[in-house]
Amino acid sequence: RFNVAISGVFWLLSILTHLPGGRLENFKYFGIVSVIFGMPPVMLKAWATLRRFQFDSNCMMASAAIGSFVLGEYDEAASVAFLFAISDYLEGKATRRGRKALGEIVSLRPEYANVIMPNTGEVKIVPAQEIPIGSKVSVRTGDKIPADGVIVEGTSSVDESSITGESRPVPKETGDEVCSGSINVGETQLVVKTKQSVGDSTLSRLIQLVEEAQANTSETEKLVDSFARKYTPVVLAIAVLMCTLPWAFGAETGRQWMFSGLIFCVIACPCALTISTPVTYSAGLAAAAQRGIVIKGGSKLEAL
Repeated sequence: RFNVAISGVFWLLSILTHLPGGRLENFKYFGIVSVIFGMPPVMLKAWATLRRFQFDSNCMMASAAIGSFVLGEYDEAASVAFLFAISDYLEGKATRRGRKALGEIVSLRPEYANVIMPNTGEVKIVPAQEIPIGSKVSVRTGDKIPADGVIVEGTSSVDESSITGESRPVPKETGDEVCSGSINVGETQLVVKTKQSVGDSTLSRLIQLVEEAQANTSETEKLVDSFARKYTPVVLAIAVLMCTLPWAFGAETGRQWMFSGLIFCVIACPCALTISTPVTYSAGLAAAAQRGIVIKGGSKLEAL
């Protein structure tokens, strides 16, 4: 966030060079500072892509910035650096939001459980992952139910909003089934006999479904990826021709066409598609799961 803000400030200063009168022409050198702060993340991604013998939008933006720099158009290089730095920041923010939503779902899983020993009746605190099927678990007020099971003792209210999305606590009594991750919000202790292990519980399956859904790509994502793989090399080839061939007709002509080629490289870059599409699906799936809605993949979300 800091580097994006600094890049933006110096980009604004650099474009003041275009004000009438030419008094602030030297302000274009502020663009150098903007590039220094805005381009490193893009350069690193571009280098990582080139090492795989590929070429993507990061490479196109880096090429445009470097070309503008070579031509002495520092304000134009700053524009590329700042605008792409913003897109990179927004992409990272959306990704972090999706991970945070998934992390909040994972945090619903209790780490420990109060297991009632069958022989002595004493309560022993054990890791939730080690609860055997058929064990009796004490769930006091405010405790999370560690595994799916059946109430064998007690009457209370259970908050199942994390699983079903229902905001009102649900009354539960002996014989009723309860899900892992739900919370005893009543005033009475419940004794739950587990029917499944923690790994096979409703909450664990919910987490697994969300993770798998984020990994499954929709038809739109596949189309965008396929389009970008074919489109990007064509754009690059045209930009290279525009930046090189006209130099044969003179330095001034070559300079003008090189500048036009760099502009074409920026304008034709498919970064808006390649960045926004997967991030949108990932954030949407995690946000829906956080509200108790499990959508099985980007294709299903797209259908909605």
